[in-house]
Amino acid sequence: MLRLTRRDALTTLAGGMAGTLSIACRNPSPRAPAANPGAGETAPAYGEILKFDIHSHVFEDLPALADMLRRNNFRTMNICNNGTDGHLETMHRIAIDLCGKYPDLFAFASTFDLTRINQPGYTGDVIRWLDGTFKNGAVATKIWKDVGLTVKKPDGMYFLPDDPIFDPIYAHLAKRGKPLLAHLAEPIAAWLPLDPKSPHHHYYSTHPEWHLYGKPEYPSHAAIIAARDHILEKHPALTLIGAHLGSLETDLDAIAQRLQRYPNFNIECAARTRDLTRHRSEKVRALFMRYPDRILYGLDGAWQPYLRDKPPTDAERQAYIKRLDQRYRQDYDYYAGSGTMQYDGWPVEKLALPRTVLEKFYNQNARRLIAFPG
Repeated sequence: MLRLTRRDALTTLAGGMAGTLSIACRNPSPRAPAANPGAGETAPAYGEILKFDIHSHVFEDLPALADMLRRNNFRTMNICNNGTDGHLETMHRIAIDLCGKYPDLFAFASTFDLTRINQPGYTGDVIRWLDGTFKNGAVATKIWKDVGLTVKKPDGMYFLPDDPIFDPIYAHLAKRGKPLLAHLAEPIAAWLPLDPKSPHHHYYSTHPEWHLYGKPEYPSHAAIIAARDHILEKHPALTLIGAHLGSLETDLDAIAQRLQRYPNFNIECAARTRDLTRHRSEKVRALFMRYPDRILYGLDGAWQPYLRDKPPTDAERQAYIKRLDQRYRQDYDYYAGSGTMQYDGWPVEKLALPRTVLEKFYNQNARRLIAFPG
């Protein structure tokens, strides 16, 4: 199995946010450093810069993968996910084992059970479970899109991520200094008709269970994003990292508006670099230059043999590692290089980010926000 991106336009807010990023870039505020950090710097070579992938799902001991990470000066954070598929204990056990064997390469983010959410004592049980994962080395906690899209209350209503039942959990994470990596909602493409030009067309055409167009029983994209924003408002001491560009991949102004409004909000680009390539490069670059302390690198490469009926072959393992290596290099070329390139068949202008910004994007922000070991 080779799966490098996971299941993959906030329209209701777009009108009020038009021009947000361009305005913010001209008018610095105390919440965001002035534009043009590192102007004139030359980007380091690929192997020179230390790089952290904060969004991986590698659940097998692959010595060849460890060699590739060391060779490329990479570290990674394994994400335990999700809380409803019955594999909670298995994925945490594997993640802990990998951190123990490769402490210089692997960290991990825990998650929590959602199958017993309607049972008495649920919140306390979750907090005790998370404390156990922190004792075993977890540096963050993941909440997935099943909160908002699959998990229901006894009356049949969907739990949204700002439901009061989660408040003690969020408060505990803030108290413990553990970031919440939040994959909430889906790309806006999930709520729209299938579009062959969309980066997410293949996924939703082959996974119709996650294509929500014409399914009014599900919460809207806007409702889930608003609930996520409400968490930021209710828990200002909680560090929240919006996975996958915070599910705002089509609207850079909406991202900038939230980075400006919520000092505790950050984003990572896992499985969404391809979405960034669909924007004008100068606007993407402006976002990075304006908020260099708030954006982290991730890929979302998944290797989960425990979900298979049969073990993978060595050839499949080697193909996965080779593809992961290629994607890492392609992403770095997009963010650090200059000139033009083809990204997933799409012609794009590279971002040519300066070293100061690349260092923050690839390692410094991860170390500061997540206390990444190493």
